[in-house]
Amino acid sequence: MKLLLIFISLLAVATGCNKWLDAKPKTMIESEQLFKSEKGFEDAMYGVYATLAQAPLYGEQLTMSFLDVLAQQYNCQSNPSHIFYQAANYNYLDGSVKARVDSIWSLGYYAITNMNNILINLEGKKSMFHPQNYDLMKGEAIGLRAFMHFDLVRMFGAPYISGANKPSIPYVKTVSGGVTPLSTVSVIIDSVISELKVASQLLSVYKTINYDYYDAENQLQNTWLNHRQAHFNYWAAEATLARVYLYKGDKQNALIHAKNVIESDLFDFQTPERISNLNDRTFIPEHVFALSKFNIRELENKYFRVTGGVNVGAGVQLTNSYGNGGIVDQIYEISTGGVSDIRYSRLWDLSGSVYFNTKWWQQSTNPIFNNWVPLVRLPEMYYIAAECSDPASATIYLNAVREKRGVPDLPGGLDAAAIQNELLKEYQKEFYAEGQLFYYYKRLNSPVIRFSVVAPSERVYVLPLPDAELQYRN
Repeated sequence: MKLLLIFISLLAVATGCNKWLDAKPKTMIESEQLFKSEKGFEDAMYGVYATLAQAPLYGEQLTMSFLDVLAQQYNCQSNPSHIFYQAANYNYLDGSVKARVDSIWSLGYYAITNMNNILINLEGKKSMFHPQNYDLMKGEAIGLRAFMHFDLVRMFGAPYISGANKPSIPYVKTVSGGVTPLSTVSVIIDSVISELKVASQLLSVYKTINYDYYDAENQLQNTWLNHRQAHFNYWAAEATLARVYLYKGDKQNALIHAKNVIESDLFDFQTPERISNLNDRTFIPEHVFALSKFNIRELENKYFRVTGGVNVGAGVQLTNSYGNGGIVDQIYEISTGGVSDIRYSRLWDLSGSVYFNTKWWQQSTNPIFNNWVPLVRLPEMYYIAAECSDPASATIYLNAVREKRGVPDLPGGLDAAAIQNELLKEYQKEFYAEGQLFYYYKRLNSPVIRFSVVAPSERVYVLPLPDAELQYRN
């Protein structure tokens, strides 16, 4: 990977702070100026979070659009005029798809470079920080670096279950312009686990979570400790470890870390009342880790709204057809009682014969409930625990979520195959428009992607490295 220098223009826009700008060239941060104070480090970290929330990464493509198109959550593959038609049919050589994939790669490593620069400049400066903040800052940067590498290998590497020893991506921990060799999927996963353990230890100095952060009485003078769900916090490290261990097939350790989050009792399930009264559509009490994104309204109007008539933007909108056993009916099992599921009854809007998911309609009168992109939520920990347990215990974990969603319990006596089938259904329901379903299929190297007309294979599951990256390496 040919690393980029950190650009001050992006960080200035991202953080809304341009006090560091001076007469020197704007193409580079003068690290000795930016990192002279704790506030400078905070500004740099906010810049990293803002980068992660941009459209090529978690602000769109890795959550609400591209990855869920690949998972066939939207009605795109049968409409040749749709902007995601080629992606829905896994034509990764199409120019528009290549541009999307290239932007994920380049911005992902750009964010990693920023994290590396922060970590390098942190060394030897603990004395300038408030108590705990140095460890939190370092833990967040290391944890985010691991988090980003994990998702990059989940996209650009072979499925671990079938290609652990195949070359995948570089694990970059420097800011030099040199070439970091490609590592195997196994090496990348082990590196991610190693760094997440370090991050977890550093972040353990402050484990408090308070989703009532909007209450003025709960605001702390040390602002870095406020609303920790918007930071890569201790529980985010634990939850990501559960994800990574499960991806590796190490169910014993995955269960340990998932239960750590579940048994913390710091996260609550969403209630219908909160959806109605607060218009909380991303289920904030369940957020283990989320990003702030201030232009969600634009994406909402582009992909998930009707403007000027029914389905007027059929070539852009990410929708599904209504009724008659359509995709939404099947996902939420409408014919067998799923109509009571709050993920269906409270998060979908019908316009004519078109269904729009409303998860991103974040228009509460209290702006604190708007502009959030959840990256890790509590139900996933229950699903991981279920997949790592015997069928009887798995049923208990699944029913714990189903009860909160307003759907009947699963019966006892399900075998392992039936549990796995129920888990697939839950991933489809729970993470609609959040980008996690494609990773689920890939982790299992599934021979079927539900609703896809294309049989999945490694060609489908592995995004190609950008041409520029390959040329540079050659």
